[in-house]
Formats: sequence, structure tokens, C-alpha cells
Amino acid sequence: MAKPFSLARAFQRLAFVLLIGATCAAIYARVLVEQRAGFVVGTWALTSNATLTPQIQLGLDQETAANPNIIGQGLHVFAPRLNLDTTFVSGSGLRVDDDIRVASNIKPFVAAAALKLVEQEKLSLTMPIGPFLSSEMAAILDGKGNKSQTASLRDLLSHTSGIPDYSNSQIFQAIAYIPTAFGFARHWTAREQVWFALNLVRNDAVGTRFSYSDTNYLLASDMIAKAVKAPNAGVALRQILDWQAIGAPDTFWEGYEPTPLSTRIARHFRGGIEDTNLDVSFDQYGGGGLVMSLGDLARAHRAIVRGDVFSDKKLVSIMQQDGTVPGSEGYGLGLSRMNVAGVTCWGHGGRWGSVAFHCPSIDLTIARSTGQSNASPDASDPNGIEAAIVSLLK
Repeated sequence: MAKPFSLARAFQRLAFVLLIGATCAAIYARVLVEQRAGFVVGTWALTSNATLTPQIQLGLDQETAANPNIIGQGLHVFAPRLNLDTTFVSGSGLRVDDDIRVASNIKPFVAAAALKLVEQEKLSLTMPIGPFLSSEMAAILDGKGNKSQTASLRDLLSHTSGIPDYSNSQIFQAIAYIPTAFGFARHWTAREQVWFALNLVRNDAVGTRFSYSDTNYLLASDMIAKAVKAPNAGVALRQILDWQAIGAPDTFWEGYEPTPLSTRIARHFRGGIEDTNLDVSFDQYGGGGLVMSLGDLARAHRAIVRGDVFSDKKLVSIMQQDGTVPGSEGYGLGLSRMNVAGVTCWGHGGRWGSVAFHCPSIDLTIARSTGQSNASPDASDPNGIEAAIVSLLK
């Protein structure tokens, strides 16, 4: 005899089916994220002659061919001694005027803008950040550990605040990343991300260790916007750094500023997941957010490391102060020290396989992107084409 209908049993079965479906979706998303890992780097010896440009292009083409897990890559070389301020691209469908989401490569620009405001006495490197934050952000921090009363701007920019990265929350990862495997994504706000960091990830005491955290730069960007009374951080950064003046006229902050009509963003991947047309608000509020051409990224990065954006160029040395707490060796305030072919350079890497660095001793700046978060040369020790160009100049 058939069992009578039970609403409770029906809900249990539905819950079981949903649980199985969610588990399968999570596994599928994880498999896609982990695809296309690794990067094969070649070795080149360049000669400084009339064929230098085709030599670089040939090397880039060969490296792209050796890495079928990327659709292509772009490289911009700014080297006055070689008469180069040139973008090279390799791969199907890529153009030299394509823009990229620079992701964490935004951090040198956020740090430089903050230091310019310190220079103007609108922010402080050492005072507690509470009075400099918007009331909404301060309330979130004070609701969990009173970090607004103990952390400083220096702590934020050097990743020593003890405030964790919101993306380390497994719940955030599930909500933000799993849907992208199926072609859609939730829109996030900066306040939500800071809440996730403070409430769902372990907090550390201020100044005890280095822990890379996009949350730090969301808070620093909030402070920057408030200090100049700008409606958002995108407008604030444009006002403080003047993209046109530092050779980056096509730069804009996605989501904060209108997308210029001429903009064409190159394709971006995290493993087998394409992020090009998705809502990228999970990486948009100061930990990432800028859209730039590779030429803009190189020239603007050069202006930061050379101190061209400051009235007092000694502020560059502050950005390069590293090693203040365990684990921070090599990372200053938004700048990371890199060893490229034995030459000290300063730069940063970004989520979708981008890196930019400037080598002061040889006046060389390089910006590069593979468009694939799982397939990129090591941002802490660039080699291949970059090393060949550095070796040519040192």
C-alpha cells in the first residue's frame, strides 16, 4: 500500500536534491577554477639593434605558442634608452589597443594617492583610521574588534592591519565564485565585503604579521574618497593622480566611472571560467577596479616609482619600506620589491595574470598580461621576455 503524502518528507527530499545539486555545482566550479594552470617560460638573448622590436615580438609569439592554456598575452615596454614605448600583443583576437582589468595592480595607485593626501595633511599614516573613514565603514569595523581605533593607514597599505581578506571567507567564495561557473554573478558592495572580512574570517592583532588583504585597500580607498569629498574612489583617484598628466589618459575605474565608448576589454579567465562579461564587483573597490591599456599601466606605474606624482619624492622611499613585521619582506606600501635578472625593480601583480614593474637603475618599465589568473609568470620574480630586456640594459 502506498505511503500517505507527507509534506515533511517532501521537504526533506527537496532539501536532499538541492544539497546534491549545490555540491555538484561547487565541485564543477572548483574544477573549472583549477584548470589551465602553469606557465612555460622561455629564455631569450636580445641584441640592441634595428631588429630589437621583431626580436621581442618573436619571443612573445613563441612563449604564447608554448602556453596553449592562454588565449594570448600583451606586453608593453617603456625603455627610453632603447627608444621603446611600445605595446606588443600575441594571440588570437588581441589588439594593441585592448584594455585590461589590472586587478591588484591598482594597489600602487591607491597607496600613492593616500600618500599624496598625507603630504597635503588630509590623511595621516600613523593615526587610527576611524576618524578618516566614512561612518558606514567605521561602524562595521567598530562592531568587530574596534580596528578603526587601532589600525593606521600604514597598517592598511602594508597589509599589517590584522584585517583579513574578505575573499578568504568560504561563504563569500561560494556566493561570489560558484555562480560565475554558470555565467552569472552577484553584484557586491564594498560594505558587504568588509562585513564578510570582519565577521567570517579570523582577525589578527594589528602589526603582528603580514597578511595580504584586499579589504585593507577597500578601506584605504574609502578614506581617500572622504578626504577629498569625492562621490567615490574612482573620481578621487582621477582628481589626485591626474591620469592624463602621468601618461595614462584612457584609464578609468570600472563601476565608479562611465566606460569610454572606445574601450575594448581583452578576455579574462580564472581557469576555465571567463570573467570578461561578468559583474566583477568582487574585485572592484580598491583591491582592484581600474581598467587600463598596457601602455597606461606601464607609464603610470613608472610615474609612481619615480616619484613624479609627489611634490616630495622622498615619499617613494616610504612606499618601498618593507620588512616591518614577519612575512612582509619585499612588500612596502603598495609596492613589491622584485628581482629581475639581478636588477632590483618595484611593482605589483594582479588577479588575471597581469604584472607591472619599474627598474629605477636602468629606467625600464614593463607591463604584461596573460589574461589568465592560473597562467602567469611569477610576479615576484619575472623572467623570460622581461629578463631578456632587463639584461640588455643592465
